[in-house]
Amino acid sequence: MEIFVSSDGTQYKWDRDNEYFVILTDTEIKLLKFKVQLMSDDEILNRESGNGISMGIPVSLSRERLAGIKNKLIDILKTGPFIDFEQHAIERIVEDSLFSDGDPRKRGWISQDEAKRCVMTARYVSGVRLNVDFQNPDNTEKVKHLHTQFALVIQGEKTTGDGRLVLVILSEKVITIITVL
Repeated sequence: MEIFVSSDGTQYKWDRDNEYFVILTDTEIKLLKFKVQLMSDDEILNRESGNGISMGIPVSLSRERLAGIKNKLIDILKTGPFIDFEQHAIERIVEDSLFSDGDPRKRGWISQDEAKRCVMTARYVSGVRLNVDFQNPDNTEKVKHLHTQFALVIQGEKTTGDGRLVLVILSEKVITIITVL
């Protein structure tokens, strides 16, 4: 179990041993702990859409590492995984359909099928992050649990051009879309 402590003194616990898709080195863990020490809880716990602040704890990885993660993702996609959606992602797609074409909040998502297509045509992984598991019953005001699996920010195709979304790889057979960007 890794414990990260924010600048506000909150502990963020992560079960490192059960993440199998993105394996961090000990040096990367040390750097991530230092990064979290510089982050506020407001940044880490951010759930507000469109405010320019990424949800969770962004993990800095080299282009080579991100390319390697993309290659592993493509290997999984070749086996035809089941792609699921968290409720938040569905709500974002529905919300997007309600905005007029000129609205700056519109992301250009048409349907769940389009989001699945974006995953299946992943061109690259542009980011990796750890997200807070807001449903964990062991969370307290000063101790939060992180999802075991990393969230990947990917870019792929959609009807109106390129699309970005966030997904997690739960197993080699299940990918869950967390949100659309």
